[in-house]
Amino acid sequence: MTFLHPWAIWLGLAAATVPITVHLLTRPRPMRMPLSTLRFVREVVRQRRNRSRLRDLLILVFRTAAILLLAAAIARPQWGSRPLTSDSVAGRAVRVVLLDVSQSMAATEGSIEVIQRARPRAADYLRYRPGLKVNLILAGAAPRAVFEQPSTNFGALRDELSAARVLPERIDVRRAIHLAARMLAPSSPEDKARRELVMVGDFQRSNWARADFSLLPAETKIQLESVAPERPPANLAITRATATVLSASKEDMQLEVDVTNDTPSERKTTVEVNLGEATYRLVGTCPPGRETTLTARLDRRGLGWQYGEARLVGIDDALSADNVRPLVVHIPPKPVYALITRQSATQRPSSSHFLQCALAPDKRLGEKASTTVLRLDPASLDHVALAPARMIVLDHPGRLDDEAVTLLAGLLRRGRPMLYVASKPVDAANLKRLAEAVGTGLRMPIEFTPPAPGQSRRDLFLTSVRGNQPPFRVFGDSLSAITGRLRFAGGLNSRQVEGGLTNDILASFNDSSAALVLTTSDAGTLAVLNADLGISNLPRTPVFVPLLDELIDRMLRQDRADNSVECGEPLVVSLPPEADVAAGLKVVGPAGTSPEAAVENQFGELVDQGATVVWHWESPNQPGAYRVERESQVVCSVPVVLPAEESRLESLPDEVLTERLSGGRDVRYRGVKTAVGRQDDSWVYFTVACLFCMFAEVMTLLVFKT
Repeated sequence: MTFLHPWAIWLGLAAATVPITVHLLTRPRPMRMPLSTLRFVREVVRQRRNRSRLRDLLILVFRTAAILLLAAAIARPQWGSRPLTSDSVAGRAVRVVLLDVSQSMAATEGSIEVIQRARPRAADYLRYRPGLKVNLILAGAAPRAVFEQPSTNFGALRDELSAARVLPERIDVRRAIHLAARMLAPSSPEDKARRELVMVGDFQRSNWARADFSLLPAETKIQLESVAPERPPANLAITRATATVLSASKEDMQLEVDVTNDTPSERKTTVEVNLGEATYRLVGTCPPGRETTLTARLDRRGLGWQYGEARLVGIDDALSADNVRPLVVHIPPKPVYALITRQSATQRPSSSHFLQCALAPDKRLGEKASTTVLRLDPASLDHVALAPARMIVLDHPGRLDDEAVTLLAGLLRRGRPMLYVASKPVDAANLKRLAEAVGTGLRMPIEFTPPAPGQSRRDLFLTSVRGNQPPFRVFGDSLSAITGRLRFAGGLNSRQVEGGLTNDILASFNDSSAALVLTTSDAGTLAVLNADLGISNLPRTPVFVPLLDELIDRMLRQDRADNSVECGEPLVVSLPPEADVAAGLKVVGPAGTSPEAAVENQFGELVDQGATVVWHWESPNQPGAYRVERESQVVCSVPVVLPAEESRLESLPDEVLTERLSGGRDVRYRGVKTAVGRQDDSWVYFTVACLFCMFAEVMTLLVFKT
């Protein structure tokens, strides 16, 4: 127990001595009276003395108790732990109030949002006091302070607090604490003002576990005001929704929806997915406290960019915003490959013939293939010939002229995947010139060099294979047995480049030269298969077609990747090659957004950067599927989603915040139970007891009236 005005206790104790002193000084003294019949007088005096002593004792007790109770009421005793920051602390002080406005603060309990409990708690620390300067930080993904420095404009701070709303984003705790530390830092060595930091929020485990209070000045007093419910609210959430085209050569795609069940019981869940013009329903049972993935295999419908949303059906939980999640899928057209080679189509068997058969494995006599392979002569390359190709394959191209190298480098930078089968010494020169033309965007992990004169590159076998990555992952446990039977010939020597990523080397030969290299270049990918397929046994084994299919699938996977962006986080997206230039493109928001927002650059901006168009948006502020269009044709679509961690509403235990994460600072925690247990209204009961004692004194005088 503490006292708001402890001086009243000492004043009350001093005042309590007054009635005691008066009682001692006013005691009756013996008087001599000349009487003849003393026996009867003595009896009357004895009776009156006993009655007066009882009356005086009761009056003394009631008067003393009334004074002490009045002093206790003025002192205002407070039960429970006392906050470190209080208006009762006099002197100069700098205070920062940090209010969590992340998505989890919209959780409801009894139809009341957590943010509604947080505003009055924060307002208690934004009251005027002489010598106090305060600032307010609204903490989300990018924390924002109302003023540049702590101020005495309490009215403006309270207005900003009342207007604060929950944002559909996570809280970046480290950035918020760093901003608070900058404001609490002393302005000079002579600045000895008291430093106070008040944090009001739900202290969600998934975010606040990364807190680090050691960033704050050492003398900072930290008050944590938790408005989280005593028990985590029951919540169901869609934390991921993706539609993925399984392979460039297949006609189906995979729909996956992750549902997190943070309720105490098992729930049967129905998810309705609207994608393009089609609607699908996924039904599953979600165990409590776990994340469950609901899947469905779908047939492709239509081409191009399709967008929609996944929605939980018939759910009433604590956070309704995470019951819906946007999703986007790009369904590419029938694959078209450009095979650049000087070998004749009639030359069989040949390396290019093996490649053409592997690129279109379903082609049969009288049967329409699902893929198209365009054989192109390196001497007649141009944009028109390569425009339909989704991927470029080079095999025995001979020496490429400068115009062809420049053309291929530009396509690679703009996102066109490229597979180069390096089999002849001239291929080393082509790869070197191609890397120079691409520039710093392409950083090969190794440098290919022609074999030394007289060197025989034959009977090579694989000794180092990254079996946990595509394209080798598809073979599983049988990988060693399969690769052990492969023998390679031809190709180039290689040496590792300083600073190159060794993870880009997917396989190596027994002579330490690279067998398969896969690296990125700006928006595109370049793979180099270092062997002459015409004299290697790889094309003659059942391994060749699935190996090439998995390699191509990995290179094209960027079109099917989950490219979702979280609300509040910077969005930087390189648009596909068909975007061409930024002029004429516009960004269209989801339903409910203003069409004028794109004109006013509220959805970011589109800029030309080198050979690509890049979409920059500093802080997406509303979830949904956003589209980049040219003349009503969708060029690219990106889903902006709620952060998955905001759906997990469990709070950190107070001892973790006050001990493990304190960083040696003085930290005090006050939660819902603590706030209820801490009583500041006991002065009322002391006042009532004081009045009772005064009334009892009056009644005593009336009863003992003589």
